[in-house]
Amino acid sequence: SSCALGVRVLPGIALGGGVRRMSTTLPEISGSRSSVEAKSLRSKSSSAILQPTTQARFGYLGQLSLREAQGNSDALRTVSALDGASFLPHVMTMQRASTPWQYNTPTRLLEEPLNLGGEAEEDDDEGTRGGKSKHQASTTDIASRKNLTASQPLPANYVRRIRRRAQDSRKGPADYRQQLADLKLLADSASRSGNIYQALQAYHKMGVILDNQGMHQEAVQKYKQFLSLCITSKNTQGEALAYNCLGINTFKCGQMDESIQYHNKHLELADGTGRLIAHTNLGIVFQAMGLAEHAAIHHQHAIEYANRMGAKDAQCFTVGNLGIASAAQGDLQTSRICLQYHLNAAQKQRQVAGDSKFAQHTFKSVSNLAFHRLGQVNTTDGRLDEAASHFEKAMEVAKSKNDQHSEEQSGAMLGIARGLQNFEQHCQALLIGGGS
Repeated sequence: SSCALGVRVLPGIALGGGVRRMSTTLPEISGSRSSVEAKSLRSKSSSAILQPTTQARFGYLGQLSLREAQGNSDALRTVSALDGASFLPHVMTMQRASTPWQYNTPTRLLEEPLNLGGEAEEDDDEGTRGGKSKHQASTTDIASRKNLTASQPLPANYVRRIRRRAQDSRKGPADYRQQLADLKLLADSASRSGNIYQALQAYHKMGVILDNQGMHQEAVQKYKQFLSLCITSKNTQGEALAYNCLGINTFKCGQMDESIQYHNKHLELADGTGRLIAHTNLGIVFQAMGLAEHAAIHHQHAIEYANRMGAKDAQCFTVGNLGIASAAQGDLQTSRICLQYHLNAAQKQRQVAGDSKFAQHTFKSVSNLAFHRLGQVNTTDGRLDEAASHFEKAMEVAKSKNDQHSEEQSGAMLGIARGLQNFEQHCQALLIGGGS
């Protein structure tokens, strides 16, 4: 089937209203599948149905099997089933592939949502133009992201929980330059001794450290060495991870064509979760290039994979991404429905996530952006009463999290919406006054 603007539509999303532009229905927020089907799908990508003791036992046996044979597909599937991905609800956020839990890498800083076409993006471009890093431009931003990342609750997944504890307890040089020097020595030594597995992990770790400093161009070189070793050793899992890292970093450096090539390579090698991630990233790249129709196609693919997995957290941001792409195409009805679904799904996730400081910060940020975007869509569509209501809510959320910049932006848009509401009456009053 197809929508009015020529975008091919995939199963998993549709529109209400008089004109049918998409084929099926949006995923239900509260359990759209039967219990048997949901268990079957979820077990392929998550460990939600496994008790911690079961996770520990099979995780340990899986690791023993991997020690004996790196190519043991049964052992890899066992460990992968315990290592399901989880997603945050932010829209327009590049998605990182999960690092294999065997890799002893530092904790990666959280990716930030992109403000495509906004002031924040221009600031980012200035910070990265000409190979300069954000680290050089905004150390305060890096520090705040580190604090936010450190405040994350431990994962529900047993294997990832143990890995996070190991990452948090690691002792090493505080200076990233010393860490890089140590890892370079380790990589060279491992390469000389023929231990390719140890060497490729060292290069990947160097890339993560540089990314955490905002030095994305420098990290690209490390990820290319990581990729080369993965190809040489026929390490498909590592190769897919390398393509994901390179695709995101080249995008941040403004190299759009290279980014698309790397994300397509990731798409070819990835499993279901990896394909969801690759389609999401491709959609964001095309959106940044102004190709909203291409972006919408990839976001629809991402929704399809989220539905197959039965992953509510993935459905939340994939549908929101489609809403933003639809608005750029001028399909305001689709955009409004998708963004409202995204907002409702995020609120459902908040109830599950609890009341931690990290959860409060995350869902306030998501709600603020969702209300603001809904206000913009309704303003463009001439639904000024709804637009004013959404901008008011965006201002309230921004004020509650002490975000003065967002509060001022929503306040300015609220003024425009209210001005447009009374504009016709004002013009008529002027005409009557002039006639008399």
